[in-house]
Amino acid sequence: MRAFLCHSSTHSDFVVAVASYLRKSLPDDVFFYEDPDPERPRNFVARIDEELGRCTVMVVFADREWGPWQAYEYTNFRAAMNAPGAQGERSLVICQLAEQLPGELAGLQAVPRIEVRPDVARARETAIRIAEKLGLPFDDDGLPVNPHLFSYEKHIIRHFARCAENEGGQLPEDLRDKQLGGCPLAWPRVPRLPRPHAKGADEGQGTIQGAAGEDLAAEQAQDEAADEERMVVAAALSEYHQATCRDGRVEGCMVQEGMCFPEAIRRSSASLRFPRRPGGLRVGIVVSGGIAPGINAVIDGIVQRHEQYASEGGFLGQLEVLGLRNGFLAFDDLQHSAYRLDKTISSAVATEGGAFLGTSRDRELFDGQTRRARLASIVAQLRAAHYDILYVIGGDGSMKAAHALWTVAEEEWSQNGGQRVSVVAVPKTMDNDILWVWQAFGFMSAVEKARQIIEHIGTEVESNPRLYVVQLFGSDSGFVVSHAVLASKGRLCDAALIPEMRFSMSKLAEHMRKKIRARGVQRVARNPWALLPGGLVVMAETAVPDDAMDYSKDPDVALTGKEQAALEEYCRLRDEKKRIQGQTNEHLRSAGLKIVSRVLARLLQDTFRKVGDPDWAKLRVFTNEPRHQLRAIPPSCTDIIFGNRLGTLAVDNAMAGFTDFMISQWLTEYVLVPLKLVVLGRKRIPDGMFWQSVRGKTDQDKVLTDREEDPA
Repeated sequence: MRAFLCHSSTHSDFVVAVASYLRKSLPDDVFFYEDPDPERPRNFVARIDEELGRCTVMVVFADREWGPWQAYEYTNFRAAMNAPGAQGERSLVICQLAEQLPGELAGLQAVPRIEVRPDVARARETAIRIAEKLGLPFDDDGLPVNPHLFSYEKHIIRHFARCAENEGGQLPEDLRDKQLGGCPLAWPRVPRLPRPHAKGADEGQGTIQGAAGEDLAAEQAQDEAADEERMVVAAALSEYHQATCRDGRVEGCMVQEGMCFPEAIRRSSASLRFPRRPGGLRVGIVVSGGIAPGINAVIDGIVQRHEQYASEGGFLGQLEVLGLRNGFLAFDDLQHSAYRLDKTISSAVATEGGAFLGTSRDRELFDGQTRRARLASIVAQLRAAHYDILYVIGGDGSMKAAHALWTVAEEEWSQNGGQRVSVVAVPKTMDNDILWVWQAFGFMSAVEKARQIIEHIGTEVESNPRLYVVQLFGSDSGFVVSHAVLASKGRLCDAALIPEMRFSMSKLAEHMRKKIRARGVQRVARNPWALLPGGLVVMAETAVPDDAMDYSKDPDVALTGKEQAALEEYCRLRDEKKRIQGQTNEHLRSAGLKIVSRVLARLLQDTFRKVGDPDWAKLRVFTNEPRHQLRAIPPSCTDIIFGNRLGTLAVDNAMAGFTDFMISQWLTEYVLVPLKLVVLGRKRIPDGMFWQSVRGKTDQDKVLTDREEDPA
């Protein structure tokens, strides 16, 4: 099924919003077109005719009148519907936006019809009703259809700034594509649970009437007003704050456009939302993904702060802080996977490495075929066990899981009432690739350990004529590699290979030959008895060369069947301008390392043999994969303090009713970042000043490839 959305430009924003939700049911099969280029009218008509021939469903957004292009689309689709032999192959759905319809539609009786208001706030509801009419399941877990909409926070800020500038008009195609991919139409706010209606009352029991209800409403309004005063602007550069006044309205000001984060502070006791029930307060803590130095400090911060609130509020005996063993796998048997924590337990391990609760990756949460059922199961267990708050400590995949959990939990609550579950996220990533995280706890400790390992291997390289290839973290980014290379001494590293920047094996070999040869000449000139130097390459897990498939079946590379399959899938995604999600496939990781090390060895050996360097024709290449050594180290003082601070502030704002947020240090402040913004992609290294500094350290060219077309 492929749907053609027939609409007028008057309702462009609304239709874009509906389309973004419909793509949950029809990921690649929702089409609409607008704003034809007057310079190319024939191309526009040809594209419309082509899509009319392909689409089997037309959704008509019908106002009182319609323009010539909308009439053209509808007339041609109806003609195709009524063509001989076409009965039943095509169908029509009408979204009625006005009381009266154009004459062509007014008399249609058998066509499914939906009466809607063209309000962007009603887009999701409209998409659900359209899906029902088409007999399609509507599955919205809150995650964007395109998981890689953005790779840099500045790009997100510019996107929303441009959307604000175009408010009320047609959006440029690039902005519209982002929204169709799942980007929110406006800068999202951090949700906040309402005040309990009465002491000990359940949320499902309605509101308090009369003076008491008015007092509660006034207090809640005061809370919201106070929150508006404690906001942190998302960007500090002056270019984002050059406001202009149009028709009496200030535009371009990030504060007035709402492009801010609530400051992460401890709220007053009068503004707290918990505990919300007579049984007290039950919270859970889950750690997902790999380990990182500082996890236990985060857990200790959460436990200690909750006990402090309970002691001050007089409900210490009714507080339960439960650690969930082994990540989201705890929900395979929640009753036996949760155990009670107190500050005696958590403080005893706060300065240790690893995660004393245990951690894992739940593959069902990251598989599009099983995610929805798994989310529903987790939400059902949390509600049945009366959890009030769930803290999720994890990486970019865990941030997505946290947001999806909140979305599904809210949908369940809206349908069935009862107790609401609050979800709060704390970022943990060795790759440092979570959007809106200035720098993750444990990251610099891992970089320091990587630097030490690189320099130790450098000693080996300088003592023997050999080449070392070191593979570090970086499932979709090169932060660990680039920082470690930049921090290493002298000119120790000859090349830094990261997934953001292109390279081919032929160009890499040429670069390494020049580096090795130049270094050898310099050393022999200083000391004729000195050994010829080797070389050192540092690469990320998915630093796969452009020409990787040229060597996938090379007998010297000796890839296994699973490694070949993983490499083929990665290169296919890259050619389609897509990227991997979540953890790096272990077979892809080993395939990339084999190609870089073994092909580089052969190319260098052949080159040195041709130029008459028989000793270097015997060049040996070794590999080293110290990834797990980096993340298993004990936390530094900075990691402990930082982790504890994140845990403490997560509790402060969860207790105040904020939910569906990630606690983060952004710029100079601690803030609450809406998870709707966090899940829009993964952070990557831009080709800017920082990467230029890394290249300056290794002397490598900007592009180490001979391929003209950029597959990334």
